Amino acid sequence: MAWGKCAMATELDTIFDVIERHRELSAQHAAAASVSSKLVAGPEFDAADAISEERGLALEEYADVLIHSKPTTLAGVIALSRYVASLPAWLLSDENDWHQSFLRTLADAVDEIGVR
Repeated sequence: MAWGKCAMATELDTIFDVIERHRELSAQHAAAASVSSKLVAGPEFDAADAISEERGLALEEYADVLIHSKPTTLAGVIALSRYVASLPAWLLSDENDWHQSFLRTLADAVDEIGVR
């Protein structure tokens, strides 16, 4: 019975979708960067580099979504904490104090989950 409740809560927490989207954008950026890194200067490199830059900007913008999204379940809090902890710094926000906002959002989520 407890497992069913946990599984249902996990399914309802959209933070898992946010994490998955960040993973997808990260993989798309890595793939594009891999292509452009194998080319020499010229039109093909310029085109590949433009795609890599575009995907990098999308990833950068979504990093803000990632660090400002509030989980709605304890499983979501744990998953988001572990995911963000696993990322290299360059995959996170350019905000100097992003970690303060991130931790505040996590603390608020835990407070709200505890009230239920």
